[in-house]
Amino acid sequence: MDLEFAESFLRKIVDRAIEYGFEEAQAAYSADASMAVEILMGEVSSFENSSGRGISFKGKLYGQMGRSHTTEFTDEAIEFLISSAADNCKVLDDEDPDFIYCDPENSELIYCPVNEAYEKNTYNRFVELGLSLEKNLLSYSDKIKAVDYLRISCSKGPDLMVNSKGLRVFKDSDIISIIAGCRAESGDVVKSGSELWYGNDIDLFDEKSFIERLASRLLPKLEARSVKSGSYETIIENEAFISLYGSFISNFSAYAMQKGLSLLKGRVGDKIASDCFTLSEIPMYEKAVNKVPFDAEGVLTYDKDIISEGVFKTALYNLKSAYKDGCKSTGNGFGGTSVTNAVVKEGKRSVDEIAEEIGEGLLITDLSGLHAGLNPISGDFSLLSEGFLIKDGKVADSVEQITIAGNFYDIMLNVKETANDTRALPWANGEFFSPSVWIGKIDVSGED
Repeated sequence: MDLEFAESFLRKIVDRAIEYGFEEAQAAYSADASMAVEILMGEVSSFENSSGRGISFKGKLYGQMGRSHTTEFTDEAIEFLISSAADNCKVLDDEDPDFIYCDPENSELIYCPVNEAYEKNTYNRFVELGLSLEKNLLSYSDKIKAVDYLRISCSKGPDLMVNSKGLRVFKDSDIISIIAGCRAESGDVVKSGSELWYGNDIDLFDEKSFIERLASRLLPKLEARSVKSGSYETIIENEAFISLYGSFISNFSAYAMQKGLSLLKGRVGDKIASDCFTLSEIPMYEKAVNKVPFDAEGVLTYDKDIISEGVFKTALYNLKSAYKDGCKSTGNGFGGTSVTNAVVKEGKRSVDEIAEEIGEGLLITDLSGLHAGLNPISGDFSLLSEGFLIKDGKVADSVEQITIAGNFYDIMLNVKETANDTRALPWANGEFFSPSVWIGKIDVSGED
């Protein structure tokens, strides 16, 4: 759809809503186009090429904020959006005020990072890369018996929003992702592993390093064993730490605190982590594929320390929760409250150097059961884990069938060091960047 027409349609919705009686109104247009190729056994097993679009509306009537959505672009759809939102307002009973926002000094927000690199994403390019990747994964080791899953996909799509207060927001974005899952066998032992790459320029994909990383995580599993139960000095590898920490990131939301769903309520300014631990939000982080200059409410984002050298510096606010606490939004309004690009400050030493100091312990690389095995409010967790034994100061034998148990808040206070091996994963409305983290001793259940 032509964006000029889309904007004209949005403004027509907003004007009609005010005419209808809404105190304030906002309309947003979103569209997406995506393509994906899947490879299996030397052939294209699946090809998808799709697009979609929609209009969302919200408006304040009777002191309540009603919402509605449609995929139609007709005069009848406008009336449907407005009447549906009005009916919504009649039955709502939200005591906390909701808002439509515009900063007069930043009433036009535009961000469009998509460039010519996206044009490289063609069916033929994806097929050629996918077939090469599958072939080279299988030839890497005779123990890799199958590539069970290989998908290369890309997507992009503009978002446009206008409201009755004068705000005009436009953002476009794009991403490419490559994910492969392999199966390895040795005798009766069968193990699986996967690897993910994402970016916005397919020429930056390094096939060799992708294969080597996948194999280095998969093949040692064939020799894995358990360890004796006990308390072990432990390093949680970067991606595993992201998975663990990300499961508790909602505790930093002001909304969670206001609803009594976070033990961090009232603790801004308190020491909640060790001195070596700093967690920042950097929305426009130069290393991020997905940069976030403003949130979904039209509030500018900005760099901030959530935890600085162990001290809790700020909760994350959207407009609604900020009003309730009598402060300004921190630019974290994305429907609810969500982090953009979270960055754990890395240290100076490598994992190998930290392992040398530890002497005897564990390096945890995989965590399972993150939904069932933890309590996001209390912080308690008990998770099935895999990784490596640290023996005589070296990362050694592969480990499986162990469970680590502890408490998120205790871990933060006990962090001994962060390594210098930062990796990133897509997370929430941005990415999560973290190095491996030496968390001190943790209880491990394994062999009796």
